[in-house]
Amino acid sequence: MNSPDATDLERELAALKREHSRVLQSGSYQLGRLLVGAGKSPRALLRLPLDLFRLARSRRKVDRPPGPGSPDFEAIRHGWSALADGARSAGEGKMVLLFSGTTYIQGTRGNRPIRQAQALTAHGAFVFFSYHRSRFADGLPVPSTDHLLQSPVDITIQLLSEIAATDLPTCNKLFVISYPYPGIERFVAVFRQQGWTTVYDCRDDWEEFAKVGMARWFDAKVEHQILSEVDVTLCVSRPLVEKMRSLAPSARVELMPNAVEAGFLPDGYLRQPQCQPRRVGYFGHLSSAWFDWDALAQIASNRPDYRFEIIGHSAPQDLALPKNVHLLGPVPWEELHAYAACWSAGIIPFRMGKLADAVDPIKIYEYLAFGLPVVSFRMPQIENYPYTTTVETVDAFCEALDRACATETRRDVIEVFLARNTWDSRAKELLSLPSVKRN
Repeated sequence: MNSPDATDLERELAALKREHSRVLQSGSYQLGRLLVGAGKSPRALLRLPLDLFRLARSRRKVDRPPGPGSPDFEAIRHGWSALADGARSAGEGKMVLLFSGTTYIQGTRGNRPIRQAQALTAHGAFVFFSYHRSRFADGLPVPSTDHLLQSPVDITIQLLSEIAATDLPTCNKLFVISYPYPGIERFVAVFRQQGWTTVYDCRDDWEEFAKVGMARWFDAKVEHQILSEVDVTLCVSRPLVEKMRSLAPSARVELMPNAVEAGFLPDGYLRQPQCQPRRVGYFGHLSSAWFDWDALAQIASNRPDYRFEIIGHSAPQDLALPKNVHLLGPVPWEELHAYAACWSAGIIPFRMGKLADAVDPIKIYEYLAFGLPVVSFRMPQIENYPYTTTVETVDAFCEALDRACATETRRDVIEVFLARNTWDSRAKELLSLPSVKRN
């Protein structure tokens, strides 16, 4: 593995400083200091009610989004002005506002919006990336390139009208809504009137996520309004295409699946699945809202000679799993290849239902890039992917897993599939959407 360069170290140091500052500014830390002080000093104990009142008052101020005149707000406004200047100076520049709903980009791979933004900037596009932050006091990301500006959603919302009206006469302007957060629907018409091509990038069935408590903000009326007003809706799976078309029959709805980076594999990667005992693996989010832990336990019990390596975060704390299931916790993405090289197959044991039916998991492209055959519970979008088997029962999963572990994948077959499904190609598809000229 290559040693980190000075820029990487600077970014890591900046991230540590931001985290340290966040902890010091957090209400829980400040409350803890007051309580510890009160336990050590009678005077502090007598003063505690007044200190608690002052803390509550200061937290109310912190919980307000920064507005015009605040350092964060003006930093983003200045950043937008610089980004627009860059796009104008590029002649026929490409400007993309990506309303993502995800975390900010930290230099590692992430979900669909993050990878889209990275691929778009690699194609020379100027990208305003709106991300979600849990606390208004969290610091802004350190800028990494002149082509990318990252803005927290609480500031983005306040600037949208100003952004839409910015004079970009020679630019192809693209407004991409990646999650239907309430309030964003009010701006679709604003951007369309200013000549932006508007896109709803439908990457999940948010209605089903809301049912399992993972998207409490979801409002079906908001999604329907966005779907009805944007120029085009792009869906990651065929079931999502069908659902969106049923919700708005007159809307333009198209399929745009997920993908993988063209240079995903590290230099010198060599698959060696001859490990004993035979290993199969999974990496990704482990929430019981969609990961079927009961099914995995049954599968592992039925195949005691297999070692199941599960990589990821958010696994439930009260799991009762067979001894051949090994929870490895989070692993840095650049180290995944060391585990996958020893796996005989990749697995996707998601709970079957409408939530999984709408998914096109990014991990399957990565499994295939690693040369792994894949076994998954029912997921319509992936059923025809190469070396992929989808099933509906535990017994069928076990049988398919046996066949997959005995399969020798052909690199040429996988490369033909992946060549059509890179984030680079997805960026080209987005940027090729016709610019809209409106009166």
